[in-house]
Order: sequence, then C-alpha cells, then structure tokens
Amino acid sequence: MKNTALKLLLILSIVLTVSCTNKNKPVPNYIKSEYESRHNAPFSDAVEYNGLLFLTGQIGKDHKAGKMAEGGIQAETRQVLNNIKDVLELNSSDLDHVLKCTVILSDIHDFSAMNEVYRTFFTKNKPARTTFAANLVAGAKIEIEVVAVKK
Repeated sequence: MKNTALKLLLILSIVLTVSCTNKNKPVPNYIKSEYESRHNAPFSDAVEYNGLLFLTGQIGKDHKAGKMAEGGIQAETRQVLNNIKDVLELNSSDLDHVLKCTVILSDIHDFSAMNEVYRTFFTKNKPARTTFAANLVAGAKIEIEVVAVKK
C-alpha cells in the first residue's frame, strides 16, 4: 500500500509539473498577408511570439499596385518602410516599437542614399541595425526585415 501511494504521488507530481509548465508557454501566431496575391507565399508576413513581432523581409514592391516602386533606391526604400509600417499597424505596433532592423542592399554604394530616407522614418527611436549587400529577388535594390514589440 505504501509503495502504491508513493507511486501515485510521484505520478501526480509529474502530471502537475508538466501541466503547469505547458500552460504558461507562449504559442507562436503565424500571420499571413492581407494581400490575396501573397496568400500562397511560403512564408508569413509576420510571426507574433511572446509580445514580439518578427516581420518577413519587405522589398520595394507596392503590393496594392503589384509592381516595384520606380525611382531608384530612395523610392524603393520609402516603399519598403511603408510596407513595414502597414504590417506593424495591422498587428498592433508601429515604427516607434521596432527593436532591430536588418537592411540588405543589392549595391552597398546605395548606403548613403538609403540612409537619407531611412532617417525620416525612424525619428524618435533608433533601432539596432545591421546592413550588408547581397543579391535580392525580383531585381530589388533593398530588402528590410524587422523585429518589433507589440504596443
């Protein structure tokens, strides 16, 4: 009887530990795009996890018009940051709550021109940032991904 009671107590202790541990564990929320044309994309526009938003990289494509912004690096940078702003606002955040930006340029020589536009979007808080050059999809000159906090 004593052994059985100890076994039951041990099992109950394990069950309670597991159920309490799993109860408070945050679950990721995978958020698809609001744009119909992107619903079959193999990625989410954003993933929310534990109060953070991880946005997929945005290029300078105007999703409403279905084409890349015209006018070079500055026009594309403006469109990228407006795309990011839209996704953040749809998910209860904004540019003031961005913690980290990763900027990818197709040509590192566009750094100064990109920065001129970038500065106009981040006037209050300056997120941590990494910038590098690489080949980008769709002939894009820039791609930016961000991590932000929900408001």
